[in-house]
Amino acid sequence: MSLFRSRIIPLSFVTLSLIGCGAIETSMPDQGSTKTVAEQLGDLSDYQYAIAQAQAQSSPQAAAPFYFAAAKALFLDEQYLEARSLLESHVISISNSSQFEGMLLMSDIALALDTPLLALQMLGQASQLNVAQRLENNTELLQHRARVMASLDNWPNAVKDYMQLSLQLPVDAQLNNQEDLWFAIQNLTDNEVTYLQVSSNLPLLDEWLNVSNILRDQSMTVEQQVQAFKRWQSAHASHPAAINPPRDFQIMASLEDHMPSSVAVLLPMSKELKVASEAILDGLLQQYYANAEVQPALHLIDTDRYANFADAYAAASSTGAETIIGPLRKQNVSQLPHLVTDIPTVALNQLEINTLTPNLYHFSLNVKDDIRELIAFAKKEGAENSAILTTQPTWALRQGDQFKEIAQEEDLPVLTSLSYEDTPTGRANAVKQLLQVDESEARIRRIRQWTNQDIESTPRARQDLDYVYYVGKLEDAKQIRPLLNFYFADDIPMLASQTIHDRSPSSTTKNEDIERIVFSELPAILEQQSRGGSSQPLVLQRLTALGNDSYLIAKRLALFTNVRSAKVSAKTGIITLDNNGMFNRRPNVVTYKQGALIDAKESYFTHKETE
Repeated sequence: MSLFRSRIIPLSFVTLSLIGCGAIETSMPDQGSTKTVAEQLGDLSDYQYAIAQAQAQSSPQAAAPFYFAAAKALFLDEQYLEARSLLESHVISISNSSQFEGMLLMSDIALALDTPLLALQMLGQASQLNVAQRLENNTELLQHRARVMASLDNWPNAVKDYMQLSLQLPVDAQLNNQEDLWFAIQNLTDNEVTYLQVSSNLPLLDEWLNVSNILRDQSMTVEQQVQAFKRWQSAHASHPAAINPPRDFQIMASLEDHMPSSVAVLLPMSKELKVASEAILDGLLQQYYANAEVQPALHLIDTDRYANFADAYAAASSTGAETIIGPLRKQNVSQLPHLVTDIPTVALNQLEINTLTPNLYHFSLNVKDDIRELIAFAKKEGAENSAILTTQPTWALRQGDQFKEIAQEEDLPVLTSLSYEDTPTGRANAVKQLLQVDESEARIRRIRQWTNQDIESTPRARQDLDYVYYVGKLEDAKQIRPLLNFYFADDIPMLASQTIHDRSPSSTTKNEDIERIVFSELPAILEQQSRGGSSQPLVLQRLTALGNDSYLIAKRLALFTNVRSAKVSAKTGIITLDNNGMFNRRPNVVTYKQGALIDAKESYFTHKETE
């Protein structure tokens, strides 16, 4: 059962008596014959003409193909709402020769309007039509479905669809599909790769995943990865990935030539950020010494020793560095657009608004990456309406605002946003207000006053809320989950900021108080905990992972800048580079189960087939 309330709209089961694959056919009863729309006079790409032709027909079935032509013209003109209205009123709701194509067009419109669940519903209805069984139509249906799955970040199902298409598409369309397939595979988390390896029986997929695993293995140098791919290519010469290798490997084959021979690291090593910088440096050195064969000159610049950061950056440049990693402090990062020229620089922090500057990149443990992954996780289940509940420290209120900002970008409703005083009364009142239980209680009191009777009634929580985004720490969260359960919202999950995982649960923590809280975490932390954990505080473990991946990025900068779709599975998540010079992360989404961290997608509803 889905963690979120089911929001699946019932599908209409429609049968077609006559469907054409090529020209759209419509019956003309007054002439006693059948004509194709293409034979009608006029230009059906003019939606006004097409509507006029539709209105001249003698039946809704005869008019439907003309309305479809009008809707298609409107869609091409980006008039999506008007196109949707025509399809809903005149095409997809009645049995006609354009119904299947109309549902596919509705799917395209839904994606353009950023309503992928409506697109999925349309494809589900289209798949029930008899005409969908024809190979060419089934192929078209799969192409649409793969795009929808990708828009939902449902990469396992997208991979399955692209793999099925590789068995059905004509030769001239295979290469584009192969690029889409590789892009989807590279978006898989490590857990999703394992799931597909175990559960899928699609021909050729195992070897595609093996190729991806070569790139994911960060214990190998770039040269070793290239050699591993060449050995795989020799052993599987007839595989599509061997015939047309992914561009990642084509670039990587020359990546060693682009590796920096000298790297400078800018970190504050002497003052209040000394401990954090040491953790970052530890991770960086782990990645540095992982390849004894290729070790560029490494220069450490302590930014705390310079009164002016510009002098520290000049000192880094004077070492002959071909790549610079750092700085860490935001006030120093803010100066980089005026300092960076021809030396690629990977800053370890970012500003609220970053100026796009050539050769300047930003990589950090940005909480927005975690929020986006949680929102994507929820959207896969059709969960849209959220509420925000935060503790009252400034950092917590800021994260609540960041969630609201991203939800607004995604056009997702935030119904309520509250912070609460950390007292028993403060917590209880906040949860009651969040769930509108206080309003329900007030209504009951008013009814009792009006009737002057002691009416038995139970307050109810609101029914329009899909999940709560919570910002706080573990000790805070484990007091909120029981309150949600108590106030009739036990079916509403909590999605939490990473700050909830500030420590491991104590032996006295009740499992039911934390088990339905979903949050994000770095793969490095999960790997460490699977080995029994570490004595190092979690915040420092995360910074060590940041340092490790910052050097990994420096080594592979040529890959990211030459292959915009490039992805690297690393300690902090799946790393990509966007068009604004920002390195983004896809962390894992996890939850607690009997005191241990497990992958939330496996625990609840990952890989659930959406019909």
